[in-house]
Amino acid sequence: MVRSNRVGTAVGGVALTALLLTGCGTDDDGAAASPSSTASSAAATSSEASPDATPADYVPASLDGPAQNVPKPVMPDLAREESRDGAQAFLDYWSDAMWYAHQTGDATYAREIISGACDICMEQLEFVEDVYADGAWFVGGRENPVIQDAIIQRYSDGVYKPVVLTSAEGLKLVESNEVTYEAHPRTGQGDPFPVYLDYSQGSWVYITAANLSGAGQYSE
Repeated sequence: MVRSNRVGTAVGGVALTALLLTGCGTDDDGAAASPSSTASSAAATSSEASPDATPADYVPASLDGPAQNVPKPVMPDLAREESRDGAQAFLDYWSDAMWYAHQTGDATYAREIISGACDICMEQLEFVEDVYADGAWFVGGRENPVIQDAIIQRYSDGVYKPVVLTSAEGLKLVESNEVTYEAHPRTGQGDPFPVYLDYSQGSWVYITAANLSGAGQYSE
């Protein structure tokens, strides 16, 4: 069974599918934590996963067991470009890396592109790893972040802050073939928020996300 103190800390009434994108909040004044040098260097040398198409023997997770033969995330060249489309491609890859972590318990790809300054992000990745280490698993977990800005810009603090809407397919935590936690699907409509990204040496790094004044209503 997943250790109860980890579940209580990580879930705490907040959907796991939302935590890594919307849960890493900033200060009230909107200042984001700077990405760590280790995170920046890791992103600059992000591993080139083999370009696996979805294999014919891929088996989605279910109550009967975890996913099998999950295709590895592959970062496209566009996701290394310092542009609006490059940032979107990077967030698409971020989504793939997070989905892969939830499907396999392997958070390696996600850790390579997320700043170590995002403590909540690191805690949640550890939680995902603990789930699988304890013999439990997740069903679902795919998110789809879409940048709303037609143009993105680097702010005076050196950080890009595109406003994003994210939908999610939902997530189930399965322990001993029973669902012990469930986050329902959501569209993200009515809840835009800025995602803080750094760009350095040809690579993006996910820093954190923040609340947007006047938003916060989910459209289920």
